Amino acid sequence: MLMRNPVRSMLVASALIVGGVAAGRADTCSDLLTRFNEAVDTGHDQQAQQLVENISTDALCGRYQVPAQRRLAAFRLDAAQDLMARGRPTIEFEALLMQADAPQVLWQAAATLGEVRFGERHFADAAVSFDRAIEIVKNETLTPNAPSKFEIEELVDRATQARLLAANGRSDDKAATFVTAANDRRDGKVGGIYSPSVRGIVPHALPLPITFDYGKASLTAIGQDAARDLAKVIVEQQPGKVVIVGHTDVQGDAELNVKLSDERAAAVAAFLQLNGVSVPIETLGVGATQPYQILDASGLSQDDIYALNRRVEWRRD
Repeated sequence: MLMRNPVRSMLVASALIVGGVAAGRADTCSDLLTRFNEAVDTGHDQQAQQLVENISTDALCGRYQVPAQRRLAAFRLDAAQDLMARGRPTIEFEALLMQADAPQVLWQAAATLGEVRFGERHFADAAVSFDRAIEIVKNETLTPNAPSKFEIEELVDRATQARLLAANGRSDDKAATFVTAANDRRDGKVGGIYSPSVRGIVPHALPLPITFDYGKASLTAIGQDAARDLAKVIVEQQPGKVVIVGHTDVQGDAELNVKLSDERAAAVAAFLQLNGVSVPIETLGVGATQPYQILDASGLSQDDIYALNRRVEWRRD
């Protein structure tokens, strides 16, 4: 899991009273916040939820809506992760986890839900959850303390893996699925894994869910959708140049794999140019010589690993 011990966003009622407010109003807000904290401390989930709603509609206390949502979400996530750590079935903690993620204020909740969906092999749903976690991390109001560089890089990596595996289909013959790029919550541009940076961390090599017909350099329908997303990102971000690197898995002749990966990178470059990309594009085919660096392969089949290795990378060095 990306986050087994969620950071609690504790509210101290006395610290939330704003000076200069009429005493009666300050007392009212202080009482509301105190009751909320007590409800969370004593595990009264539904009472705490009602008090969050009261805080959000109160003229004086409304400014504390997000901190209150974060604390309640952390409480629910902690309860869900306790059940997960004890090996309980998903049905026992899924509702808690979804409630923790529902207000979309705690990146750890979205990331943990992504891990659960990934483990269930619901890769498209996992990709959406991981992208949501990335967007919450980027929002300094929702995430005042940035995660570590390792946590951010792992989050982007899991989001990327989920997208690639969704695009390649599943070993139980379920249909491949394209997951469109997430939007940045602040400006509406493309975000999620395509964000130019996540709290100062820049993903320099981004594997993409661009797929091809078997043994060919022709893009599948999903591959074309993914390449269109990439074209949109490049047009928005206008990098000085674009480097596209083709990769294959280890199956087949090594020399032919290098040739195929080079042809696939060139096919993506041509598609980008036909879809509005005017910056210089360099291409490179490396065959199977640079396998995907998988930090945690638990739950992945050999076919999954092959799918992760059959990829196109956008390098932003």
